[in-house]
Amino acid sequence: MTIRQAMERGIAMLKSEGITAPKLKTRLLMQFVLNKTRQQLIVYDNQPLNKNLEAKFFKGIDLLKKQIPIEHITHQKEFMKLNFFVDENVLIPRQDTEILVEEVIRIAKRIGAKRILDLCTGSGAIAVSLAKYIDDSKITALDVSSKALEIARFEC
Repeated sequence: MTIRQAMERGIAMLKSEGITAPKLKTRLLMQFVLNKTRQQLIVYDNQPLNKNLEAKFFKGIDLLKKQIPIEHITHQKEFMKLNFFVDENVLIPRQDTEILVEEVIRIAKRIGAKRILDLCTGSGAIAVSLAKYIDDSKITALDVSSKALEIARFEC
């Protein structure tokens, strides 16, 4: 089975289950399985998949059919142009939260704030983003969940 054939089958399987954005999720899953960019998938879509990679891809499709978020399957989420590790122990950083973080950065720069507390840090996306985009800042990230703190320490 080629990359293209596997993706076409994956899309059909997701569509038949009423999964939203089946093309996008299938592509992201294949990129993850093969560790390839979108462009590489397009160029090499006629290449055969070995049995192990094919099995890994269709296992991911089965998880998507069970409503498992693609981010929990790939353990990746981009936030503020940074990559974060996520799993079922933390919330998936959302695009609308980026608006909040951008506003905090704007206000912090305007008033010269350098010390910021991030309560319930989860994946650490907010704390790390603030530290990245506010020069000389000191960000304290706390969470009651030890599993979440492990995730926040994980580097992608």
